[in-house]
Amino acid sequence: MTPLESVSSFFDRNPQYSGKAITLAFSGGYDSLCLLAALCELGFDVHPVYVNHNIRSESELSAEIRLNRDNCRRLGRTLEVITLERGSVDACAHEKGLTCEAAARFLRYEALSSFPIVATAHNRDDQVESLMMKLISGGTLLSLAGIREKRGNIIRPLLGCTRSEIVSYVDSLHLQPSSDSTNDELFCFRNKVRQMVTPYLGSSVKDSLVRIAENIQKAEDAAGNIQINIHSGYYSVSRMDFVTSSFFSKLKCVYQVYSFFDSDRLSGAEIRKFVNCIHDRESYDSRFFHLRCTYDDVRFYHPKTWFTVPFEKDAALVHALSLDESLASSALRIDASLLNPPALIRLSDEDDTLLLSSRSIRLSDLCAAWKCPYAFVLQDRDGIKAVWAECFGGRNRLSDSLRSDKWKELPGLEVVKKA
Repeated sequence: MTPLESVSSFFDRNPQYSGKAITLAFSGGYDSLCLLAALCELGFDVHPVYVNHNIRSESELSAEIRLNRDNCRRLGRTLEVITLERGSVDACAHEKGLTCEAAARFLRYEALSSFPIVATAHNRDDQVESLMMKLISGGTLLSLAGIREKRGNIIRPLLGCTRSEIVSYVDSLHLQPSSDSTNDELFCFRNKVRQMVTPYLGSSVKDSLVRIAENIQKAEDAAGNIQINIHSGYYSVSRMDFVTSSFFSKLKCVYQVYSFFDSDRLSGAEIRKFVNCIHDRESYDSRFFHLRCTYDDVRFYHPKTWFTVPFEKDAALVHALSLDESLASSALRIDASLLNPPALIRLSDEDDTLLLSSRSIRLSDLCAAWKCPYAFVLQDRDGIKAVWAECFGGRNRLSDSLRSDKWKELPGLEVVKKA
């Protein structure tokens, strides 16, 4: 399939993209140059954008950008350059526990996320490489779905075209693609597979790998989606929906929930533990999240984070939460003059107790009854005076010592997501 045929076929199958402005993730190599030329030849409104990761020498980057601008100009387009701060890729890799390659890809997509439609130049050979990488590394069944021709605002019109067809098309236009020197280095897994594995695969093997990806995609698409509900301090799914869903639906749900908490890979043992705890209605505390089951739903909480902040309106809490005034009946109405300062807010601990006039209540018992792993507590010199747990699926509680004659007239405070 020629590049023009691949692009035309994609838009025939996906007419919702026709007639709309398309942003092209443009590196200047054979693939993105081919896609730009094909889109221009077919009359699409395409805007090339180059993301400069700033991880190569300035001289190489400057020469590459000049060549890319010239190629775009010859095709009647103006190249937009987005330059990242030097060191941002390493910082992202360290912060998120990613490889340098994965961090660069994350930042590239992040830089392009504001554009409504983004086209990338992934091709059939990229699909083969992705499948080989998943097979070699023992990837999960769903990972064998490989690269999809569209996902979110990302489209890949060249996915049906081989690398050799792309090279022939670009050479026929007498365009000179740019070359990233890091593509020849064996520092990342994809480069190793590209140079040491896929060149030795026969065409029939490559065809089989592509068919595997297509079949897994069809099976995944046929499986229903389990709705994930987003609350202020946790995520939840219907336990009945999860238990009665297909294997593929459960896997999709597991991966989606897990992606909210971490970017590392889940092992097969962790997936089985995850699923079995939901079926058996058991709690599960992993290094990535806390799982709690009620009769009706399954809740997923962030790992506990130790923090302390002064008690005040708009106090910045963990998990993107904050204190805000509220008219809700469940909001806590606190007479701050009755506190014995300094007063602070933190997450509950195992030995915390809430002081009532006639007795004290262990917060660990309350959280266990509410099926949440923790709550926010307000503490002064005398002890725990208030508990915010509604944001975690529990209840808000106030010590009797903070109730005054003006209690119902006081402004209420609740925990909300930051804007």
